[in-house]
Amino acid sequence: MKLIFFTKSLKGMDISATGREVLGMGLEGLDLAVRPGYCVNPDNVATELPKAMRVWVDMGLCVPMVTTPGDFTDPRPPIAERMLAACGAAGIREIKLGYWTWKQPGYWAQVDAIRAALDGFARLAEKHAVRVAVHTHSDAFYGLNACAAMHLVKGFDPRLVGVYIDPGHLAMNGEPIRMAVDIVRDYLCLVAIKAMIHIKGEKDGRTVWRHHLVPLREGLVDWHATIAALREVAYDGPLTFHSEYENVTLDELRRLTRDDVAYIKAILSQP
Repeated sequence: MKLIFFTKSLKGMDISATGREVLGMGLEGLDLAVRPGYCVNPDNVATELPKAMRVWVDMGLCVPMVTTPGDFTDPRPPIAERMLAACGAAGIREIKLGYWTWKQPGYWAQVDAIRAALDGFARLAEKHAVRVAVHTHSDAFYGLNACAAMHLVKGFDPRLVGVYIDPGHLAMNGEPIRMAVDIVRDYLCLVAIKAMIHIKGEKDGRTVWRHHLVPLREGLVDWHATIAALREVAYDGPLTFHSEYENVTLDELRRLTRDDVAYIKAILSQP
C-alpha cells in the first residue's frame, strides 16, 4: 500500500514546491488535486500534468490518483474527457469524481440519474485506461457510506468504476469498518486516511453536533481494525492522507501529517 498525500492543502504552490512538501512529510506520492487554483488545474491539465509528472517522477514520487473538483459529476462536457485522457496519458489510473448531493425527496430517481452519469464515465474510463471512483462522504451525499455507494456502482465493471472508502467519514455515518470493506470489496480501489470526532454545540437552544478533523490517534476510527480489514481483502492500493486540519499554519500541517504518517507506518509494520 503506497502512502500518498492529498494536495488540497497545498493550494497555490508550484509543481516543485508541491513535490518537496510531500517528500518532507515522509510520503511516497501525491493524491493530486486537479482543481482551480492549483499548479495542475482543469484548464491546464492537458499541458501541465505531463510537465508535473516529469518533475515528480524525478523526485522519486508516484501519482496513482487524481482528485477532481467537487462538481465533476457529468461526463458530457469536454472537460470530462480532457481530464480522463490527460490522466490516462500520464499513467494515472484512479480518478476521484465529485459529489451528488441529496436535497429533496426523490432518492431513487436521482440514483438512476447518477448511474446514467457513471455509465458515461465508464465509457470514457475504458477509452483512456483509467477508473473513476465514488467517495464515501458523510452527510447528505449520494454514496455517503458503503451500502449507499453500492447503490451507485453495483453492476458496473469494477475495472472502470470503483469505490473510494473514507474511514473518517464512515465513522460519522457509515458501517463498521470490516463490514464496509466487505460490502465494497469487489469495487474497492482507494482508501482515505483521516479521523474525525463529533463536537457538541448549541443552536436556537438545541444541542447540535458537527464533525471535526483530529489527528489519527485521537479520532473515532480504529486504525488497527481498518488496516486488518484491508489486509483481509488483499487491498494493495493507495492510502491517501487528507490532513484537512482547520486553522493551522504550514509548519503545523507538516508536523501533524508527519505524526499521522508515523502512526500508520507503525501499524503497517505489525504482522
